[in-house]
Amino acid sequence: MSDTKLLVQFDRIVVNSIGTNAGIFVGTNLQYGWSSHSKTNASITDVTGDGNEVRGNVNVIYDNDLIDTPIDDRDVILSAQRAAKAC
Repeated sequence: MSDTKLLVQFDRIVVNSIGTNAGIFVGTNLQYGWSSHSKTNASITDVTGDGNEVRGNVNVIYDNDLIDTPIDDRDVILSAQRAAKAC
């Protein structure tokens, strides 16, 4: 292994869309207290471009699982604990 550091440099970051479970972090940082749990079923999302036609479509989602998105959320949220101690 080499001790050579990799430098990645951006002139700018352009965000066209961001989801509800997303974040943009730039620079040296450490994010505490972030959790995201979700499930999405999408049959058709977007039709983009010029001259597109969508006719007579039938979109069916068959989702037969008994438990959607089982979540084991045992993470420790340090920022919430610090805030509680400060009160």
